[in-house]
Amino acid sequence: MGESIRLDITNLTADKVGEHGISAADVLALDGRVAELRTVVEQERGEGAHYYLASAAAASELESVLRIAQPRMGRFGHLVLLGIGGSALGLKMLAQALAYLDTSMPELHVVDNTDPALLARVLARIELKQTLFVAVSKSGGTLETVVALGHVVRLLQHAGLELSDHVLTVTDPEQGPLREFTRRHNLESADIHAAIGGRFSVLTPAGTLPAALLNLDVASLLHGADRMAGVCANGEPAKLWPARLGVLAADLCLKHGKTGIVFMPYSSRLEYLSDWFVQLWDESLGKDGKGQTAIRAVGATDQHAQLQLFMDGPNDKLLVFVRIEKHVPDVAIGDFEWDLFGCPYVKGRTLGQVINAQQAGTADAATARGRPNATLVLPRLSAETVGELVMGLMAATTYASKVLGVNAYDQPSVELGKRISRQMLGGP
Repeated sequence: MGESIRLDITNLTADKVGEHGISAADVLALDGRVAELRTVVEQERGEGAHYYLASAAAASELESVLRIAQPRMGRFGHLVLLGIGGSALGLKMLAQALAYLDTSMPELHVVDNTDPALLARVLARIELKQTLFVAVSKSGGTLETVVALGHVVRLLQHAGLELSDHVLTVTDPEQGPLREFTRRHNLESADIHAAIGGRFSVLTPAGTLPAALLNLDVASLLHGADRMAGVCANGEPAKLWPARLGVLAADLCLKHGKTGIVFMPYSSRLEYLSDWFVQLWDESLGKDGKGQTAIRAVGATDQHAQLQLFMDGPNDKLLVFVRIEKHVPDVAIGDFEWDLFGCPYVKGRTLGQVINAQQAGTADAATARGRPNATLVLPRLSAETVGELVMGLMAATTYASKVLGVNAYDQPSVELGKRISRQMLGGP
């Protein structure tokens, strides 16, 4: 087992940030609270809740994904995902984090909006004969997915291409319109377990099937996630960083008015991780007048965009940084006219050392400004580490929901908006 992710909460304490931080008494009580909440979560798991925690251990799902993906490897130049929300953000995140140097994989296109310009742009960039489409919808009736699928199917049929050669689906195993469409046209399909919602589905075939088609290391991804799930179930409370993050974030929201949480990885490879986290946190926790608004940021880019507000604006945010200890690949900084630019100190360093110094400097500056901040430290960015991180952030969301007293798995107001939109178009 490789080195695991750790959470540094030093800069969350009152000793560091004064009245905006967690008290010494709360820090001392943290392990006990984590243990108590874990007992509740595990009991609920025994009753069928929090099913995503078991998703990475489903060997039959991995076998199904690899069985579908393997004969299609190398056959297509383009992979088009038709999905939205958790059915799209997760794949974009995995592809960006893990396929950053792979030029041999199919070109990925994601249609995750009903904006006609997006679909038109994707269709202009592909050749139908060289394209595999994957339609993802747990309910099977997601409007954004269905209208894109309908247009694509019409194009394929007009071109005389077999749907079964160019369309895969991921949906509920038994019911829903997309499942019925799959049966009618004899399409290959993978299942999303009925107990897992879209924003918690990235480690199910909703994420792993298209990831496997991109030749990502899905087995290692799930191994890391399953290892994290094991820590959540049986690990020492002091090492259970997802629970600690969830509890502390919720405490800072309820007790210290930190109604925003800035999620700021220092890596361009994790830019979409921020987007994925925003949906996970906001849609899971924003209920009943409660919640904590997740704010997307990427270091070092947003040091020149949002950081001024985070440091000197309203002190109503928790900052969560993500730091990669060893960057692979890294770039050595050689000879140049560094003195002319006032930075001779970078000579002999690497870009990885520079960005890590920027992250550490930002964390220290935030602390000096009385802004509570924590850092998730990743040993490196690998498929296993990404799996651990994704599973951990989902678990952190569950623990935060327990402290806030909300249901992490529904989205009643989103459903209301969908219903009104259908009615405006003449539907039920």
